[in-house]
Amino acid sequence: MSLLKIKDNNGKAHDFTKGISAAEIVKKIKENNTVPVAVEIDGVEKDLSHEIHENCEIKIITGDSKQGIYILRHSCAHLLAQAVTQLFPEAKPTIGPPVENGFYYDFYMDPINEQELKNIEKLMKKIIKQRIEIQREEHSNEVIREMFSNNKFKMEILDEKVGQDDGTST
Repeated sequence: MSLLKIKDNNGKAHDFTKGISAAEIVKKIKENNTVPVAVEIDGVEKDLSHEIHENCEIKIITGDSKQGIYILRHSCAHLLAQAVTQLFPEAKPTIGPPVENGFYYDFYMDPINEQELKNIEKLMKKIIKQRIEIQREEHSNEVIREMFSNNKFKMEILDEKVGQDDGTST
């Protein structure tokens, strides 16, 4: 069993077993009642399910920080997209970023009415109650193209990103 040295936000070193998740580390080193939403491992943002295999420095990103609020809003945009596409399978998500005061998601679809909007909100709440684990996935551009081949809007976004990086997260 191999041990890792992990430094927390305060520079204090802790010993953990290789392969431990960021969530398990956070549970053990968290000092207050703030809600962790992600971590930075050696300055790189990772989700809480990320497994750690090397000595590193970990910074807990909490829901009350600017970075944490951005992550939560981003997750809410994905939640909205999930609800809309479940209720309206023909809907094509286009873009849905977090913004300064919240988040939005544009869809290519017929207009919706007030009752349909309430149904979307109701489904979002139902999905939240299921406590589905949110996990960041990173894929090559080729795999992303396959995943979104039926959505011309996502393909346009991918075309704009090609050359900027080697992959995208979903």
